[in-house]
Amino acid sequence: MRINKPIFTNFSLEDSSGDVQSAGALGWKGIKNGRLLKLVEEIGTEAFITADQSMEKQQVFRGRPFRTLILSTNSWPLTQDHVSVIADVLGTAEVGVVTPVDCGKFVPKKRRSKP
Repeated sequence: MRINKPIFTNFSLEDSSGDVQSAGALGWKGIKNGRLLKLVEEIGTEAFITADQSMEKQQVFRGRPFRTLILSTNSWPLTQDHVSVIADVLGTAEVGVVTPVDCGKFVPKKRRSKP
């Protein structure tokens, strides 16, 4: 399965899911929303993984020929513990549908409650 993921999700799904490429590695750093989805479609990507929570409200995904996962955070310390969950969701996600993946929520150190 060919997967495109934004540059900030630096985990690897290659072992279980095939060819994984970041937007940055493809030279797409800084390209946003509609243009990015068009490029994803043009290269034949089967899945698009992002943490952009607003993208689902701003773009139309129905009819797009790839699966879309929207992660609850782009924080690597949280996301790395959920790689197997992401891979499982990816395996059941439907083409043309946005599927949310709960990876926890990032809380900045200064806002965390102290023990």
